[in-house]
Amino acid sequence: MYSLIRNHVARVLQRDLTSVVNSLSRSITTNIPERKNTNDDPSRSDSQKSSEINKTTEKKAPWKANVTEMSVAMGPEYIIENYREHRQGGFYYDHRIIIPEMPEEYTVKPFATRKTGGNHPDTGRKEYRRVGGGLKKTWLWIDLMRRGPAEGPPLVERVIRIMNSDCHTAKVALIGHGNTLRYILATENLKAGDLVKTSGEIPRNPVKASEGDAYPVGALPVGTIVNCVEGYPGQGAKYAVNAGTFATLMKRIDNRCILQLPTKREISILEQCMVTVGRLSNIDHNEFIYGKAGAKRLMGIRPKLGLFHPKTARFGRRPFRPKPILVINGEKADYPNVIRLEHPLLNLYR
Repeated sequence: MYSLIRNHVARVLQRDLTSVVNSLSRSITTNIPERKNTNDDPSRSDSQKSSEINKTTEKKAPWKANVTEMSVAMGPEYIIENYREHRQGGFYYDHRIIIPEMPEEYTVKPFATRKTGGNHPDTGRKEYRRVGGGLKKTWLWIDLMRRGPAEGPPLVERVIRIMNSDCHTAKVALIGHGNTLRYILATENLKAGDLVKTSGEIPRNPVKASEGDAYPVGALPVGTIVNCVEGYPGQGAKYAVNAGTFATLMKRIDNRCILQLPTKREISILEQCMVTVGRLSNIDHNEFIYGKAGAKRLMGIRPKLGLFHPKTARFGRRPFRPKPILVINGEKADYPNVIRLEHPLLNLYR
């Protein structure tokens, strides 16, 4: 009886799959557009044809052999104007806090924050585990886009004071010139009273920059230690923005510079990207000892769930099935219970 039912179900599935494959093949053949021979088009000039031939035969530079180029959909002008993410419920900073009210103009006034508890601010769904509780935090608006004059002398600002931030691992420096104040991420040896420069000019010879100065990466000599690196001009600081991190300028090729990130990965960016000279402050951030479980709770970090602790079954508890024994013989292990869909007209494993 069971064999008859199994055979009937197999015939029905085979008939349905055959009809689906045939319909797909018919729709694909009918929707294929006809290709036009662009070489026979009389309206195209010889210069356009030669430019297309040069594009197809263009070879990559040797240093681009193992480089993955990331295309940017938005231009620098759009990013400079709309680089902050606004929504009706406030400014969503990260998965822990939300700034309820965000003004349009820059200000150095501290902002009150609201906790998310690991939930999405719009949908309310749980997105992150081990998030919730903790002390109240104030958020400081860090200016991650150091902009200076494109020509002429650089913009000189004085460091007023160095302070700690509840929402940033590195220390924050309050700088200003004239009637303008702003926050930046402080470098290792930056102190109150120092002068920092900001320039957007790339001179013929490399500049001799001091710690805390911001220049385009193409204006600095090879081997310089930098932080707050942009991915492309106008993006703002993206790489090396945590406490104690830095990137190293390895070499310059044409109009691009290659930097080594803290993860030892190398990236190639345009020479117009802005960077800050030096290493970020609070180097001993990773060596901090909490001392007790309550210290993490005050920071908004909830404890781990005991179900995911490794159990040895000594006391009769084994919540998960043990993994199979790993046979190390230089060949890939053949694990059983592999379900495959085999059909003469539909082969998904080829």
